[in-house]
Amino acid sequence: MEAKNIEDIYTLSPTQQGMLFHVLSAPDSGIYIEQAICILQGDLNIEAFEQAWQAVVHQHPSLRTAFVWKNLDKPIQVVYRQAKLLIERYDWRELSTTAQSVKLQDYLQTDQTRGFELSEPPLMRLAVIKIEKDTYKAIWSSHHLVLDAWSNAIILKQVFALYEGFCQSECIQLKFSRPYRDYIAWLKQQDLSQVERFWRRFLQRLKAPTPLTIDRSTNNLSSVESEYGQDHVKLPIATTTALKSLAQKQQLTLNTLMQGAWALLLSHYSGKQDVVFGTVVSGRPPNLLGVDSMVGLFVNTLPMSIDLSAEQLLLSWLKDIHSQQIKLHQYEYTPLAQIQKWSEIPKGLPLFESILVFQNSAIDISQLSTAKLKIDYVYSRGHSNYPLTIRVTPSPELVLEVIYDSRRFAIATINTILEQFAALLGDMVTQPDCQLSALIERLNQTKREKKGTALKERRQAVARKLKRLQPKVVKLSHEELIKTGCLNYQNTLPLVVQPSFQDLDLLTWTKNNLEFIERQLLQYGGILLRNFNVDSISTFEQFIKSLCPNLLPYQERSTPRTEIGGNIYTSTEYPAHQHIALHNEFSYAYTWPMKICFHCVKSAAQGGETPIADSRKVFQLLDPKIKERFIQNKVMYVRNYGTGIDLSWQEVFQTTDKLIVEDYCRKSTIEFAWKSNNLKTWQVRHAVAKHPHTEEMVWFNQAHLFHISNLATEVRESMLQAFPENLPRNAYYGDGSIIETSILDEIREVYQQASVSFIWQEGDVLLLDNMLVAHGRKPFVGTRKIVVAMAEAFTQ
Repeated sequence: MEAKNIEDIYTLSPTQQGMLFHVLSAPDSGIYIEQAICILQGDLNIEAFEQAWQAVVHQHPSLRTAFVWKNLDKPIQVVYRQAKLLIERYDWRELSTTAQSVKLQDYLQTDQTRGFELSEPPLMRLAVIKIEKDTYKAIWSSHHLVLDAWSNAIILKQVFALYEGFCQSECIQLKFSRPYRDYIAWLKQQDLSQVERFWRRFLQRLKAPTPLTIDRSTNNLSSVESEYGQDHVKLPIATTTALKSLAQKQQLTLNTLMQGAWALLLSHYSGKQDVVFGTVVSGRPPNLLGVDSMVGLFVNTLPMSIDLSAEQLLLSWLKDIHSQQIKLHQYEYTPLAQIQKWSEIPKGLPLFESILVFQNSAIDISQLSTAKLKIDYVYSRGHSNYPLTIRVTPSPELVLEVIYDSRRFAIATINTILEQFAALLGDMVTQPDCQLSALIERLNQTKREKKGTALKERRQAVARKLKRLQPKVVKLSHEELIKTGCLNYQNTLPLVVQPSFQDLDLLTWTKNNLEFIERQLLQYGGILLRNFNVDSISTFEQFIKSLCPNLLPYQERSTPRTEIGGNIYTSTEYPAHQHIALHNEFSYAYTWPMKICFHCVKSAAQGGETPIADSRKVFQLLDPKIKERFIQNKVMYVRNYGTGIDLSWQEVFQTTDKLIVEDYCRKSTIEFAWKSNNLKTWQVRHAVAKHPHTEEMVWFNQAHLFHISNLATEVRESMLQAFPENLPRNAYYGDGSIIETSILDEIREVYQQASVSFIWQEGDVLLLDNMLVAHGRKPFVGTRKIVVAMAEAFTQ
């Protein structure tokens, strides 16, 4: 930090302080990293575009701000005079549309995890990706510490105004806006004594946060890395228009209707009459002159406490909520941490677990288009530290979006919440004079309807549909019968497929959609089939055999497993506390399965996830020098049978006949040597492979798994002492030289970067392309039963 480049220094706002705390507590989580993705179509002047962005950075002190906290009693923000915006350019025109989509998701995930060095401004960057001749995708990544949605709208308007001016060689003069430090100074002038009285009265009924134990409790979640999912629904234009008309007629706001609907849902799921959730307010004090044009972080999150007495009339209740909102706005600058202290919520518990964000400042980015450049807004990404965020965008088709912690909530539950939210808003339009009890009863009937008449009608409808379509050899319309998505917005792996109807028969659907399944498997590498009522191993066996009639036996084994029947096996029977590294099944062998499929019979009480990683991504992330060395030298796997420590050769080759073993080894290019009844084998295999269908290069070996360094330190040392010359198993370079542990550690680190985990649900079926995706196992507590099948033998 050069003193001559420092323009200003001041303290953080309370919201910034809280946000900084959460960011430092989870530095690699991508928390509060916001990403906006736009499509630019036309003749983009990239130099003028970059010049416009840099000019806006120079215009606003917040965009040149860094944060310093080390060795200080309180953190400070430092404004630099100059800050160079990082702008990355990419050209993906040679990639297919599918490959571009996959690469974009990978970029977004990596970019979010990458985060920002908070002590180095600007805390934003730009990527411009050329995807066609005159089409680009622009990705604007920024840190919420310095910007809010209101500020984003200001910046985008200024960027495209400057861009058009630069393209025409015109000098555009941006209007002056007050610096963020003026807001910090205003905050320091506020008297919190009157504020305290208000908040104590407002929260006097609140004794505990409204619980959100819809799917899974918060117990034992600290050991599981958080992953956030994202889903949304759009309301029809007619419904949106009717909601706006209702709000205007009753002198309410659209936000009030959203808060009312969410309060009803919270009450339904928690069983509480008094509920509390967070409401995000602009935080821009009207008595601060020029605040509307200021750029920085002003938003604040306040508790919204609502009573739901069943006998209340809907409109009267909504007006009470609206009045409460008005009162809150007088004190919306109050630090949330201070409000927490004034409440009666026990220390250590949050005030609320869900927040509702109504995006009043949402901008129609298409209006920024110029004569030569059409601008389309695609979507935005980002998440806070709260388990559940409801985000409402009041576009012509009102958008309800849910961002959720996938450790806590299943996709099916989120879909149900969105459906119920939309239904409640529709009921408000059609039954504005009803009592709350009518809406509450509507929610309570949902489950009964699904199990009663509605379920029966859906069964009949599906049966009729299947009956009509079965005579055709072509696939069923999977768009109508299933829903596809991802576990969270950070990862496209695995593709999640769920039935649109509760009683959709998986076997019938599979047989009629083999081409669809194969196509998606090659694109994503893995498919998670969820909520298909796969309630037995027999049903799982029928499913996998409908895909691949001939399942493979488990031979040339590397781990202990038990055959259940029909070439269905238990998953690796290692002790529950042991971690199994990510690997591709049989990548050490001459022949391997192209498909591997898992079925969750019983999920563990804690842990036991099957992490997966895209082998294409692993190949891309590895150091080129490491890849080149392994490509040239390959990998040698050495096994010594008869030590009594690892599997015996009889178990590995599933025979007691040495001649059968020798015949197998010769056919599989395995060298072997007998010493009495002990056997030593060694085989040289590839380290990378080209997928036979996609022709993509993948990292495909088990050097890091076979190598002695994969064992715990104390176990490794004991093994080296007991078997200095004939370790039960080990891996070397193909020429027999030692593989450096540091290189294997780097490979393991890349696997970790690429890995994706999800919590098993009983009945889940996970289908993987064994070359495209590696799998592993995390330690677990309790009983866990996962069964496995392999198919489609391939030799390269």
